[in-house]
Amino acid sequence: MSIGLVMAFIIIAVILAISLKSKSPEFSSLISVALGITVISLCVSKLRVIVDNLREITNYIDIDKTYIAILIKLIGIAYICEFAAGISKDAGYGAVASQIELIGKLTMLMVSLPILMQLVESIAGLM
Repeated sequence: MSIGLVMAFIIIAVILAISLKSKSPEFSSLISVALGITVISLCVSKLRVIVDNLREITNYIDIDKTYIAILIKLIGIAYICEFAAGISKDAGYGAVASQIELIGKLTMLMVSLPILMQLVESIAGLM
């Protein structure tokens, strides 16, 4: 699917959601969620290509595959949290959106701790 067609679909859905917001806010929210899920599904297909290319790169470079797995997890966490926070903001729950962003950041920190620990061990080994 071309990017132009995707953008046209998104613009039409946004206009529809905006026009329904005053008459039927629940349908507007449903359109927003459905649009978000559709866009994420399109992103997942693009991410598969990126993951396949990352795997191919790791075959040429001597790098621990754990680091690539962590990178992919971090990207996934960021996208999911951004999507959930955006939906919450659109629904008028800004405080919930901030909490989603906070838990996303903490989760990303937790997932990346093995890399930080490896870095600390490497520095300690140099001393």
